[in-house]
Amino acid sequence: MTEIFRTEGLSVRFGALAAVDGMDLSIEQGSIHCVIGPNGAGKTTLFNLLTGTIRPSAGRILFRGEDVTGLKPHELARKGIARSFQITSIFPELTVRENLRLAARAGRATDPEARVREVLEEIELASKASVLAGFMSHGDQRHLDIGIALATSPALLLLDEPTAGMPPHETEGTVALVRRLRDQHGYTTILIEHKMDIVMSISDRITVMRSGRKIAEGTPTQVQADPAVREAYLGGVDASLSAKAHQAGAATEPGPPLLTLEGVSTSYGLSQILHDISLTVRGGEIVALLGRNGAGKTTTLRTIMGLLPPRRGTIRFDGHDITRLSPEGVANLGVGLVPEGRRVFANLTVGENLLLPFFMSGVPAVERTSQLRRCFEWFPTLVQRKSNRGDRLSGGEQQMVAIARAVVGRRRFLMLDEPSQGLAPRVVNHLAEIILEIRKQGVTVLLVEQNARMALEIADRAYVLEDGRIVHEDAAAVLRENPAVLGKHLVM
Repeated sequence: MTEIFRTEGLSVRFGALAAVDGMDLSIEQGSIHCVIGPNGAGKTTLFNLLTGTIRPSAGRILFRGEDVTGLKPHELARKGIARSFQITSIFPELTVRENLRLAARAGRATDPEARVREVLEEIELASKASVLAGFMSHGDQRHLDIGIALATSPALLLLDEPTAGMPPHETEGTVALVRRLRDQHGYTTILIEHKMDIVMSISDRITVMRSGRKIAEGTPTQVQADPAVREAYLGGVDASLSAKAHQAGAATEPGPPLLTLEGVSTSYGLSQILHDISLTVRGGEIVALLGRNGAGKTTTLRTIMGLLPPRRGTIRFDGHDITRLSPEGVANLGVGLVPEGRRVFANLTVGENLLLPFFMSGVPAVERTSQLRRCFEWFPTLVQRKSNRGDRLSGGEQQMVAIARAVVGRRRFLMLDEPSQGLAPRVVNHLAEIILEIRKQGVTVLLVEQNARMALEIADRAYVLEDGRIVHEDAAAVLRENPAVLGKHLVM
């Protein structure tokens, strides 16, 4: 087959972080090429590079043999590269036809109306051409989103998680659409997708990313058998951590339920992410919440924290119904969240970042000093960095600040979202030890972690999420010795 698209040594850095590092990619015309990888691997950043949203720090992008490196998004679109986004991007107050007409005109179609009719047939929405886009189902809106990209008459289509938030019947329709676009219309597609059954069934070739780098590439069968891919999805654990975790021991007598979720369902607009989630975290436990990308782990934490009110269900913390409580109200009960991506204030020093929680907690000065001293004992590196601004810290140091900031201020319950993401193995090992120490200080922990082996080494119990549903619950010690469950729900 003929190569239509290629990258050579493509890289982009954000400060000290290499979000995409030396990416070599070759896409054959008329193929479906999937890009997969654990959370934070750099997949969406790669798409942003390929479509001109971000300028590369190094490397080249070639499309149909032409060097298109550094071109702006609209320039790439006119050359024949189009994309859809993770979040549906349509005009809800316009009809389906009007949405497509705008895209066809932006793409400078010779006959915009004819192009709109062609796309309506391709995405099978001709019968709904006059329906307002905002009144359609989530699946139809996603198909319209793809149609908007198609209306520009692209030669290369980039789809970023097109089945996200879909129920099974709509997912099947979207998979059929992507296949039809290849088989009947000859479109070349680069696809980011977290549902491994789809990836394995639809891909001609797969590229696997981890920490910004390509670690594997080949046919679905070749990639599935690659040990590096399994390692990327399950993570690793230092031998010394196993000994320390065993020495620390589980909570000998877990207390009564501190956090309970009963039948919780949560959506982003029309996209339902959580489906009747029920779980319990007892006082003094470390509970791991595991699952592939897009399983609903971060949404679960955001729902608990009050950042995303559930559509149905009940959330209780220490006997209080917090289902509709504001984030501030949840925090005032002693709940802390370390969000994915750290969210350290870049223009504040380490010391100033750590002082922020005290402004609302009413902690006396003596206790404040004691808590800060304990944080610096946990993270001695921060003592030397106390006067450094947040944007002058390494990724590991930023994660230390984020965790320390979440613990201070009389926190009783700590939620950690992907704390090891992007960290070196040595730092991950230290981070795990700190989580064990935090538990010893009486703080209960709910841990979302892509490094399943590390999480299961330090956790007491674990839940496994898949497509917004809890599919497995067990003691962590039992689950880490169950490769069948880990492979089925966490790998490919």
